[in-house]
Amino acid sequence: MKTYLKCKKANTAIDRAKQKLIKVASKSGLYENFGQTEVREIKDVFIDTCDYSDSMNKTRDLINNFDDWCSSYCISNKFIN
Repeated sequence: MKTYLKCKKANTAIDRAKQKLIKVASKSGLYENFGQTEVREIKDVFIDTCDYSDSMNKTRDLINNFDDWCSSYCISNKFIN
């Protein structure tokens, strides 16, 4: 299991994955489908496909926002969340 997935909350996993991705982008640059592996892994761990409660929908929104962040990330804004 990836280190960013070893937590109990999706917020924490997203923050850890962002830090990891910022480091990767700084070292080797951006690439096609940047962050999509991390998004899928976080969805697999934290999303229950049968649960549509308010809390699960909030978690879905967090992950979708992270997905948007990954797709629009630019190296020049590496210090902006």
